[in-house]
Amino acid sequence: MQEITLEKLQFREDYHIGLNQFLMDVATGNRLIFHFRGHTEETMVIVGDYSCNYFRLTFEADAILLRSPDLYELKEDVEINPIPLLTLTDSKLLTFAREMMNLDPTKDWVHYWLRAFEQDFHVLSPRPPVLTDLGHKRSDAIVTYSFDSFSVE
Repeated sequence: MQEITLEKLQFREDYHIGLNQFLMDVATGNRLIFHFRGHTEETMVIVGDYSCNYFRLTFEADAILLRSPDLYELKEDVEINPIPLLTLTDSKLLTFAREMMNLDPTKDWVHYWLRAFEQDFHVLSPRPPVLTDLGHKRSDAIVTYSFDSFSVE
């Protein structure tokens, strides 16, 4: 696979992503950190194939995370779109957040819609995420072998 960039996530319709891990980094002020696998073939993402890109998206601590089930009454007027990362400067969610969640009006908030395999995530943030290409990841399992035992964690 080729190197992954933020632009590829925002403009390629033939690229699929799957969430591998989500963290809130308390040590850095609750940054939102997503680890994803990505590939042009959805099957490779599902099985976690080694050929998948492995990358991290980090949002600063002032970002707000909402998952799709939390938004069942705020249906966006956006067509079904295969692009993995939609960037919306005007959306129903942003309007709701400005009115009801007291977003800081001095910041230019953006609605980032992450469309991962079987999961969507909505992040409101005044700054774009930072993408870190982590190369490839062989497996989620750690295999330990000794002459006395064999274990998989």
